[in-house]
Amino acid sequence: MSNAKSGKVLKLYMTMPDMIRHGHRMECDDLDVDEGGIVGDMNHNTSEDKVIMIVSKKSYDLVEEAELVISEGVLLENIYVDIDLYGLKKGSVIEIGEVMMEVTGPCEAYGYLSALSPELPDVLRGNRGIFVRPVEEGRLCLGDEVVIIKEA
Repeated sequence: MSNAKSGKVLKLYMTMPDMIRHGHRMECDDLDVDEGGIVGDMNHNTSEDKVIMIVSKKSYDLVEEAELVISEGVLLENIYVDIDLYGLKKGSVIEIGEVMMEVTGPCEAYGYLSALSPELPDVLRGNRGIFVRPVEEGRLCLGDEVVIIKEA
Protein backbone atom coordinates (compact mmCIF):
# COMPACT_ATOMS: atom_id res chain seq x y z
CA MET A 1 0.00 0.00 0.00
CA SER A 2 1.30 3.48 -0.79
CA ASN A 3 2.14 5.95 1.97
CA ALA A 4 -0.79 8.19 1.01
CA LYS A 5 -3.39 8.19 3.77
CA SER A 6 -6.00 10.19 1.87
CA GLY A 7 -7.36 10.59 -1.62
CA LYS A 8 -10.46 11.68 -3.52
CA VAL A 9 -13.65 10.17 -4.92
CA LEU A 10 -13.34 10.28 -8.73
CA LYS A 11 -16.66 8.66 -9.73
CA LEU A 12 -19.81 7.24 -8.13
CA TYR A 13 -22.06 4.55 -9.59
CA MET A 14 -25.46 3.09 -8.73
CA THR A 15 -27.12 -0.02 -10.16
CA MET A 16 -30.76 0.62 -10.99
CA PRO A 17 -33.49 -1.59 -9.49
CA ASP A 18 -36.23 -3.56 -11.32
CA MET A 19 -38.71 -0.71 -11.46
CA ILE A 20 -36.42 1.54 -13.45
CA ARG A 21 -33.83 -0.03 -15.80
CA HIS A 22 -32.87 -3.25 -14.05
CA GLY A 23 -29.11 -3.67 -13.88
CA HIS A 24 -28.33 -0.37 -15.64
CA ARG A 25 -25.34 1.31 -14.03
CA MET A 26 -25.76 5.03 -13.64
CA GLU A 27 -22.97 7.49 -12.92
CA CYS A 28 -23.99 9.86 -10.10
CA ASP A 29 -22.80 13.14 -8.56
CA ASP A 30 -23.81 11.96 -5.08
CA LEU A 31 -25.22 8.91 -3.30
CA ASP A 32 -27.17 8.51 -0.06
CA VAL A 33 -25.95 5.54 1.98
CA ASP A 34 -26.96 3.71 5.13
CA GLU A 35 -25.94 0.46 6.80
CA GLY A 36 -27.63 -1.46 3.95
CA GLY A 37 -25.55 0.22 1.26
CA ILE A 38 -26.59 2.72 -1.40
CA VAL A 39 -30.18 3.85 -0.89
CA GLY A 40 -32.14 3.10 -4.08
CA ASP A 41 -29.51 0.72 -5.48
CA MET A 42 -30.58 -2.72 -6.76
CA ASN A 43 -28.26 -4.33 -4.18
CA HIS A 44 -29.39 -2.27 -1.16
CA ASN A 45 -29.91 -4.51 1.89
CA THR A 46 -28.98 -7.71 0.01
CA SER A 47 -25.69 -8.59 1.75
CA GLU A 48 -23.99 -8.26 5.11
CA ASP A 49 -20.44 -7.98 3.80
CA LYS A 50 -20.61 -7.11 0.08
CA VAL A 51 -22.48 -3.85 0.59
CA ILE A 52 -20.51 -1.27 -1.45
CA MET A 53 -17.50 -1.89 -3.69
CA ILE A 54 -14.62 0.56 -3.94
CA VAL A 55 -12.15 0.30 -6.81
CA SER A 56 -8.87 2.20 -6.75
CA LYS A 57 -7.34 3.86 -9.78
CA LYS A 58 -4.56 1.27 -9.35
CA SER A 59 -6.85 -1.36 -10.95
CA TYR A 60 -7.30 0.62 -14.15
CA ASP A 61 -3.58 1.50 -14.16
CA LEU A 62 -2.74 -2.24 -14.06
CA VAL A 63 -5.15 -2.86 -16.94
CA GLU A 64 -3.53 -0.07 -18.96
CA GLU A 65 -0.01 -1.37 -18.19
CA ALA A 66 -1.12 -4.77 -19.53
CA GLU A 67 -2.15 -2.96 -22.73
CA LEU A 68 -5.81 -3.85 -22.24
CA VAL A 69 -8.65 -1.39 -22.64
CA ILE A 70 -11.70 -1.22 -20.39
CA SER A 71 -13.78 1.78 -19.36
CA GLU A 72 -14.04 3.05 -15.82
CA GLY A 73 -17.10 1.53 -14.16
CA VAL A 74 -16.71 -1.82 -15.92
CA LEU A 75 -15.28 -3.38 -12.76
CA LEU A 76 -18.73 -2.77 -11.20
CA GLU A 77 -17.45 -0.38 -8.57
CA ASN A 78 -19.82 1.88 -6.68
CA ILE A 79 -17.02 4.23 -5.65
CA TYR A 80 -13.92 4.91 -7.78
CA VAL A 81 -11.05 6.55 -5.88
CA ASP A 82 -7.50 7.71 -6.58
CA ILE A 83 -6.00 6.17 -3.39
CA ASP A 84 -4.80 2.56 -3.21
CA LEU A 85 -6.90 0.90 -0.49
CA TYR A 86 -6.06 -2.71 -1.37
CA GLY A 87 -3.71 -3.25 1.56
CA LEU A 88 -6.54 -2.66 4.03
CA LYS A 89 -7.74 -5.71 5.93
CA LYS A 90 -11.20 -6.59 7.21
CA GLY A 91 -12.09 -4.27 10.10
CA SER A 92 -10.14 -1.27 8.80
CA VAL A 93 -12.08 1.99 8.81
CA ILE A 94 -12.13 4.67 6.13
CA GLU A 95 -14.03 7.93 5.99
CA ILE A 96 -15.46 9.16 2.70
CA GLY A 97 -16.90 12.65 2.98
CA GLU A 98 -19.18 12.50 6.00
CA VAL A 99 -19.54 8.70 6.10
CA MET A 100 -17.46 6.19 8.09
CA MET A 101 -17.12 2.79 6.43
CA GLU A 102 -15.73 -0.51 7.62
CA VAL A 103 -13.77 -2.73 5.24
CA THR A 104 -15.43 -6.16 5.02
CA GLY A 105 -12.94 -7.77 2.63
CA PRO A 106 -11.50 -7.90 -0.87
CA CYS A 107 -13.55 -8.48 -4.00
CA GLU A 108 -12.46 -11.84 -5.33
CA ALA A 109 -15.00 -12.19 -8.14
CA TYR A 110 -12.91 -12.57 -11.27
CA GLY A 111 -15.03 -14.89 -13.44
CA TYR A 112 -16.96 -12.38 -15.52
CA LEU A 113 -13.78 -10.41 -16.24
CA SER A 114 -12.51 -13.11 -18.60
CA ALA A 115 -15.43 -12.29 -20.92
CA LEU A 116 -13.94 -8.81 -21.29
CA SER A 117 -10.42 -10.13 -21.83
CA PRO A 118 -8.97 -13.60 -21.09
CA GLU A 119 -5.97 -12.05 -19.27
CA LEU A 120 -7.98 -9.64 -17.12
CA PRO A 121 -8.56 -11.92 -14.10
CA ASP A 122 -4.79 -12.52 -13.77
CA VAL A 123 -3.96 -8.83 -14.30
CA LEU A 124 -6.32 -7.81 -11.48
CA ARG A 125 -5.81 -10.69 -9.04
CA GLY A 126 -5.54 -9.10 -5.59
CA ASN A 127 -6.37 -5.67 -7.03
CA ARG A 128 -10.02 -6.08 -8.05
CA GLY A 129 -11.60 -3.88 -5.36
CA ILE A 130 -12.67 -3.93 -1.72
CA PHE A 131 -16.06 -4.20 -0.09
CA VAL A 132 -17.09 -1.76 2.63
CA ARG A 133 -20.13 -1.34 4.84
CA PRO A 134 -21.24 2.12 5.99
CA VAL A 135 -21.45 2.28 9.79
CA GLU A 136 -23.79 5.28 9.62
CA GLU A 137 -26.00 6.97 7.09
CA GLY A 138 -24.91 9.98 5.09
CA ARG A 139 -24.17 11.30 1.64
CA LEU A 140 -21.19 10.60 -0.61
CA CYS A 141 -20.27 13.17 -3.25
CA LEU A 142 -17.87 13.40 -6.18
CA GLY A 143 -14.62 14.94 -4.98
CA ASP A 144 -15.13 13.87 -1.35
CA GLU A 145 -11.94 13.18 0.56
CA VAL A 146 -11.16 9.52 1.29
CA VAL A 147 -9.24 9.11 4.55
CA ILE A 148 -7.88 5.94 6.14
CA ILE A 149 -8.93 6.27 9.79
CA LYS A 150 -7.83 2.90 11.19
CA GLU A 151 -5.90 -0.03 9.71
CA ALA A 152 -6.83 -3.41 11.13
